[in-house]
Amino acid sequence: MKTILEYIGNTPLIKVEEENDSSIFAKMEGFNPGGSIKDRIALNMIRNAEKEGIIKKGDTLIEPTSGNTGIGLAMVGAMLGYKVKVIMPDTTSVEKIKMIKAFGGEVILVENLRYKKFAIEDARAMAKNGAGLYFLNQYENMNNPYTHYKSTAEEILNQLEGEQLDYFVAGMGTGGTITGIGKKLKEKFPTIKIIGVQPARDERIEGLRSIKDGFVPPIMDVDLIDEIYDIEESKALETKDDLAKKGILVGPSSGAAMYICREICKNNRRVNIITIFPDRGERYI
Repeated sequence: MKTILEYIGNTPLIKVEEENDSSIFAKMEGFNPGGSIKDRIALNMIRNAEKEGIIKKGDTLIEPTSGNTGIGLAMVGAMLGYKVKVIMPDTTSVEKIKMIKAFGGEVILVENLRYKKFAIEDARAMAKNGAGLYFLNQYENMNNPYTHYKSTAEEILNQLEGEQLDYFVAGMGTGGTITGIGKKLKEKFPTIKIIGVQPARDERIEGLRSIKDGFVPPIMDVDLIDEIYDIEESKALETKDDLAKKGILVGPSSGAAMYICREICKNNRRVNIITIFPDRGERYI
């Protein structure tokens, strides 16, 4: 009998829709036990830290997160015997906060602007202030993109059933997803275009960050990305709601990515586009 952690990964790949003789595929990461793609990196960052002897059961793991990584860490931590403390912006959906607390995690809410500027430094300072505290640091931890290179991208290639890919569209947060998957897909399809999606200036889309804010996560391979699209929150939410009416309940970052996929379809014929739907929509209702 498997444990819940053994059901992380191997999520479905679906054809969302066809338009202009083109197809849009999506990796449905909401099917992970904790409801998002971040379950993958939560498990692998913890397991790697264990292998290196950096952490042991009973320790407290600290992480700044807009929500999904916190949920993943709290779930995995509950299974493996770790306490979890997360720093979150005060704009985070109440559903995400409740989920983290349900798994036994502690939530520290900070003003959104401070979160953007100082959350990483705050987490690093907290980890230095006591024994048994460890900052996993998804923004700098190379196990983040490596997880997607070795698992998520490999799953995609196995699920494509011979289909060629012309575009990979992904929302940008830590940069782990677009970097890890993008690198693997470039190896398989050298001409594929890697497209990043970020919030437009002064816009907020939960789960995404803009590198125009002045912070480029160290793990993000910007040179891998062919083009970056800015998107307004309203368009992301409208697309999310439209997907729900078609039976696909996902979050705002999925709506943002899907909107850009549709824009690419309008301007290109006979192309295959793949994107990531990072989480489920229930946590945003």
